[in-house]
Amino acid sequence: MDVNYRIRKKNEATGVRIVSQYVQEFWECGWQPFDSRNDEGIDGLILMLRKGIDLGVRINVQVKCGPTYISSINKDEIRISIDDEKGLLKHIEYWKKQLEPAILIFVNPSLPIKDKHGNILKDINNKILLKENRLHAKAWWVNLKDENLQPDNTKTIVRIPRVNVFGEHSKGDFLKLIRPLQSIEHLPKILLNSDSKGLLLSMNLKKDAREFFKSWKNKKAVFCKAINSEIIISKIGWRHILHNRRGKERRIISLKLLGIAKQIIEEVTEKYLLNQKETISRLEQKYGLRAVINDKITGTQVVQVIILRVTNKHTQETIWKFYSVHYRR
Repeated sequence: MDVNYRIRKKNEATGVRIVSQYVQEFWECGWQPFDSRNDEGIDGLILMLRKGIDLGVRINVQVKCGPTYISSINKDEIRISIDDEKGLLKHIEYWKKQLEPAILIFVNPSLPIKDKHGNILKDINNKILLKENRLHAKAWWVNLKDENLQPDNTKTIVRIPRVNVFGEHSKGDFLKLIRPLQSIEHLPKILLNSDSKGLLLSMNLKKDAREFFKSWKNKKAVFCKAINSEIIISKIGWRHILHNRRGKERRIISLKLLGIAKQIIEEVTEKYLLNQKETISRLEQKYGLRAVINDKITGTQVVQVIILRVTNKHTQETIWKFYSVHYRR
């Protein structure tokens, strides 16, 4: 097996281990790794919690691990080099448009070798000699939306402030990042139409919801602004909403919100990656679309629609489907 491939796989494992250990053991937050990077260059999600309570914000994380990424180091910053210029610039453009944070975490599994006087040793090509330090690898993070992310006149270099140590005590920095998103002010507001109001106030909910969904499904596909493409309305959504494991109250709420779900799909322009799972043959990703509603009965509420993206890994064919709708507490 190729040596570089083996080292790359070890570095990937070290990077994810360091991130997941701090997030889950020390921060007591959730961590969802992705087996392979998705379209947005995300390696995993941090699910932010405080005292076991989900704060409702996910942090998108890209992990880089290995000394080969290091372009230069000084007392103030680490500069790492991302080889894929086109991919990096595309991802930065995407991340800056998202409301939820996007973070790069750099893990260094190596230390410089020093002589007995503390001097760093170098080889004949003036390259620093390194030794592995995987068990206690150090890590740093940077906000990928930071205006100072890239030095001037560079396309593949990312700068990481050395004060941004990623570790046991950096949860507070991440809580500051998500603080603005715990407000609902940034979310779009939906003015309810007659169909949405009718289902919210229905006295014969199951019948009215079934007729509404049947009419919606008969259109085969509807345009979704958030993905700039069509989305299929199928039995998958209906079956999920009425599944027994969801509990009676949750099923009723979802039926009442079907009209609002249709409005959100047609009107809302932003989506959020919630999770993904992968098999040999397919990749399933769930995205959330969110909006604020205000009516006399429920008051102000945040409604989230979940849409499902299914990609056939052999043919690369992708389809989008409506999956669910609920109040986002």
